[in-house]
Amino acid sequence: MFGYVNADKPNMLMKDYAVFRAYYCGMCRAIGKRAKSQFMRLGINYDITFLAILAHNCRKQEPDIKEGRCAFHILGKKYPIAGADDIMLKIADINTLLGYYKVEDDVQDGGKLKHRIARLLTRRQFKKAAKRLPELAESIKTNYERLRALEKAGEKSIDRLADCFATILVDVGRVACGGPDGLLDDLCYNLGRWIYLIDAYDDLDKDIEEERFNPLLPEGGPLTPEKEQKIADTVKFNLDFAIANIIEAYDKMEVTVSEGALSNIIYRGLKARTEEILSRRCKNADKRPV
Repeated sequence: MFGYVNADKPNMLMKDYAVFRAYYCGMCRAIGKRAKSQFMRLGINYDITFLAILAHNCRKQEPDIKEGRCAFHILGKKYPIAGADDIMLKIADINTLLGYYKVEDDVQDGGKLKHRIARLLTRRQFKKAAKRLPELAESIKTNYERLRALEKAGEKSIDRLADCFATILVDVGRVACGGPDGLLDDLCYNLGRWIYLIDAYDDLDKDIEEERFNPLLPEGGPLTPEKEQKIADTVKFNLDFAIANIIEAYDKMEVTVSEGALSNIIYRGLKARTEEILSRRCKNADKRPV
């Protein structure tokens, strides 16, 4: 995915951070085991780590955490690492599908050589993952195509645009967590909206520079400080609203597996990430000439 769904590490208990890190390292191993490729392990991100924690809770399956060394630091210190169980391997496939279509989307947007190389290097593993999860692969393909069509048409409605990625996240959640569930669907849908919007806001300057579509860009004239502030206010309202809906759904869920790490991400991590991205863009805006 995009790597925005992270824990609030400064406000995390050491035992919960150890669990979070165990899932992260475990997902890296699971990706390598599933894809039989060291290159594919570079696609590990915090979003997928969160999904692994969420799925283990939804399925009420404790991770098998044991001490081990990182494959890239074989002589280094041992750390707790979650085993590559059935959930981790399925999420490794999900990560491959999402990663491939993200790269494909970048290529369609006139991506650079590195995006075309990444697409070439991941295509074989994508085909294998798509064969194992055909319905999800079709859902991701359909909704990315829907998103590109809306962007090409110049759609400015955040709700319509974000719905494409939110729908993908609902299907991802169902596959990872074992089927449809009202609360899970609500959580994943609003998380998808949050990811789409925070990514659009984070990419605003880059999209302006490369003359790429961004639904947050106002029509006509340069991006003045007044327009910048209006965009920031709108984005903050929508991100906070999405987080509130995520928390509302989460509060009603039964959480018994890896609760500390999961709750930190939901209650603190999303808000901290929102504040970080908003603050970073505000600082960049102050440096731009009027």
